[in-house]
Amino acid sequence: MDIDDIKKKILEDVDPETKRKRAHERRVQRFVIALQSIAVIIVVLLIFYMLMGISTVQGNSMYPTLHDQDVVIYKRKNTEYRVGDVVAIKRPNGEEYVKRIVAVAGDTVNIQNGKIYVNGEELVTEQAIGETNAKSDDITYPLVVDDKQVFVLGDNREISRDSREIGTVKIDDIKGRIVWYMGKIK
Repeated sequence: MDIDDIKKKILEDVDPETKRKRAHERRVQRFVIALQSIAVIIVVLLIFYMLMGISTVQGNSMYPTLHDQDVVIYKRKNTEYRVGDVVAIKRPNGEEYVKRIVAVAGDTVNIQNGKIYVNGEELVTEQAIGETNAKSDDITYPLVVDDKQVFVLGDNREISRDSREIGTVKIDDIKGRIVWYMGKIK
């Protein structure tokens, strides 16, 4: 800085009009930054709301994969689900579940001797624990999964409330496919 710049700086510091202008410019700059930050937050929330969702696991029906009160993030707007996908489901009565898809439209599901068979092949899910037994007399096996529906099970087969009790799940009742999960938020 040369001497003229120093003199100008000193004059700006003591001149009330210059001080007022600089203070006003700083307030405007802070206001603009605050508005930009709020706009970014709103856009991120809208995108998240439209494309993603959050759900909480209730109970231990998905143990050992997921635990009671684990928080999961799911991707909305899926049009196709596959065997093995873990999904968040909202039932017409308002109940919410997190379950694994074991059969899709056109598949034949059979439950015998504590095991599940899909299209005549025993379905072995590494994450599943316990025996897979029928739970309702209202559902008869073998069962063919209807169009735009899936058959879901919890990984903890002996305590899970799933398609063995509630029947097949409509694709429209699936909120989304789980893409990420974390343990309990304390």
